[in-house]
Amino acid sequence: MKHKQGGLTAISVIVLVAIFGMILLLAGKVIPVYNEYSQVRRLITKLAETGGQSEADIRKNFSLQSSVADISSIKADNLVVVINGSAAYIRATYRREVPLFANVGLVFDFDTQAGQTPQ
Repeated sequence: MKHKQGGLTAISVIVLVAIFGMILLLAGKVIPVYNEYSQVRRLITKLAETGGQSEADIRKNFSLQSSVADISSIKADNLVVVINGSAAYIRATYRREVPLFANVGLVFDFDTQAGQTPQ
């Protein structure tokens, strides 16, 4: 009576390692992008909730705090800031391109806003 061997062949192991490697590559490239986006969103929300600031103050505070939070994809000049009395509306729209390998890359379009919407 013959017994069949079970298990993975060498080719299937190589394929699985290649797939796992691609997943790790993507995760290593995508996770920092979304971490930066969450920092941008948190900072914009914080600045919008702080009342009594002028547009110049909001942009200055964004510049200062973004350098501490290591935000490099968007600058204070790219923000849309609308002041309604003591309330502020801030919107950040930006694109982040991440190269993967050779001429293949990922493009992320982000749009976040905080505060009272202008009327």
